[in-house]
Amino acid sequence: MVQTQKIVEQLGYTPNEAKVYLAALGLGECHLSELAAKLKLPASSVGVIVEKLHKNGLMNFYVKKRYKYWVAEPPEKLLRQLEQREEVVRAAMPALQALRKAESAAEVPHIRMFEGTEELKLVYEDMLETKHHVLGIIPWDDWIRLVGRRFMEDFIERRVRQYLRMRLLIPKSAVAEEMKARDGTELRETRYLPRDIPITATLFVYGGKVAVVSLNKKLPTAVLIEDEGVYETVAALFEELWNRSTGEEGSREEHLFRLLAERSPQPLLVTNEKTEIEYANPAWEALLGYSLAEVRGKTPQLFQSGKTPREVYEKMWKTLNAGAHFHSDAMVDKKKNGELFRLQTTIFPVKSGGRLFYVQMLDDITDRKRAE
Repeated sequence: MVQTQKIVEQLGYTPNEAKVYLAALGLGECHLSELAAKLKLPASSVGVIVEKLHKNGLMNFYVKKRYKYWVAEPPEKLLRQLEQREEVVRAAMPALQALRKAESAAEVPHIRMFEGTEELKLVYEDMLETKHHVLGIIPWDDWIRLVGRRFMEDFIERRVRQYLRMRLLIPKSAVAEEMKARDGTELRETRYLPRDIPITATLFVYGGKVAVVSLNKKLPTAVLIEDEGVYETVAALFEELWNRSTGEEGSREEHLFRLLAERSPQPLLVTNEKTEIEYANPAWEALLGYSLAEVRGKTPQLFQSGKTPREVYEKMWKTLNAGAHFHSDAMVDKKKNGELFRLQTTIFPVKSGGRLFYVQMLDDITDRKRAE
């Protein structure tokens, strides 16, 4: 009964109107007082509802011995009313479509200007209000000097609460390195711009908008453009620059390693000497189901299934601490979706820039092992 009432309500009737109609269907011909008694509603309220249903064609009446008896129209009446509404909408459709085209043709880019430090902060407020992930090219040190560290930290905290991710391209500096170290906890992925691309202005790309900010000391100014064509063009340029940049500014050899790793079909993971994850290539992300931003700063213990024999890990660390390569097909790890898989892995230590890294190459050999 409740489900049937909901169906009638979806046709545009209130809960009480649906109750009265369904009760009348069950009673057949009835007096107003009978309906009110069955529904336990005031007779005056039922009278108002019945009159409205009569006006809508769902109830009718006849008079017998000076008494008015009400009769609910057959349920097929509801279907006919629905068909009639559809015919009305179809008839109006050409006019509605023409109106939509006229409004679309009238759309023009929306441009806003911000002047001065306090107004520039409104660009950050707009990012939060737009509720969209952000791409940014930022001279981070200049922003800290302009608006202060407390304002930037407050913005980051609010952005994280709204689960808005950021990808940032920044010049490398001590302040930038400090910020980048928190990427894993602040829903951010940061890369350092190549040295041959000096950046003094700021660019934000988010939710169909592009903000261009001049950090001129006399009068900081921002232009916010809301236009799909501009947004798509600038986003494409950002992606091109993103692919040219690296997570760590280093030697040509390091840049070449990253370039080859990005394009390699072999899943590859890199951790630092504390076994904190610093890099994973796209093939690894596809296999495990995690993004690099999700696992950066965490340890591979996140993927342990509890099914790998303890002696395998003991042998692994004994081998790596001796500076040698470790190879095994006895490990069982867990993907993001909870699926367990058998992996063949090779792990080896690498020293670069005075730091120690562990590089892991792996393959899912679950099917092969099952066949064996």
